[in-house]
Amino acid sequence: MGIMKKIVVIVPVLVVSCIYAYMYHFRQIQHASNKRLVALVVSVLLFYAWAAIGIIRRKQDSFFNIILQSGFYVYIFSVLTLTGYFVLFNQVSAHGWWQKILHRVNLRDGVNLEPFLFMKGMHLLNYEVVGNFIMLLPLGIFLPLLYNNIRNFFTVTFAAMLVSVSIELMQLATSYRITDIDDVILNTAGAALGFIIYSIAYPFLIKPLHTSQERRMYN
Repeated sequence: MGIMKKIVVIVPVLVVSCIYAYMYHFRQIQHASNKRLVALVVSVLLFYAWAAIGIIRRKQDSFFNIILQSGFYVYIFSVLTLTGYFVLFNQVSAHGWWQKILHRVNLRDGVNLEPFLFMKGMHLLNYEVVGNFIMLLPLGIFLPLLYNNIRNFFTVTFAAMLVSVSIELMQLATSYRITDIDDVILNTAGAALGFIIYSIAYPFLIKPLHTSQERRMYN
């Protein structure tokens, strides 16, 4: 029964990843070199190894926990897909990738290290501003629900900032998108709001739902 619950947790992200691969990468994979295929396989295996370790270590003792964990891994896969993780190993394996990174930084080619420069010319409801703000908002909810040592405003905000910085460094290495300090600010602010939403909702919604599901599992 325990193994089946763990399988149920991973199935949704497997389905989502298969759909994504078919819709966006099927044609590219058909014509990809062996080097690119190996790089893609490595990145996918690392993600699923991390997910599998997390699922094995966690208990799925209620329907709420199963949905929570499954939603978390689907969310992480979506963020990695949007930010270029699955092209990272292909880019890094290319000759001269480090020199290309230094060249981009020196010329500020797709790199912004000045805070609020990007946001100065943007409306607050611009889709890029809103998108960067809400991208890590769910993380601010998932982290305190899944990790016992990340359950206060400071630790959640700090963890989200580290995640955002890692994403920007990854984008610097892959040239997938612009590397921008403003993205870190917006991502971190979004996660902070997510934690505030969690803090408000927990005693009135999340805790009663979690407790109710646990009682049903043991009755």
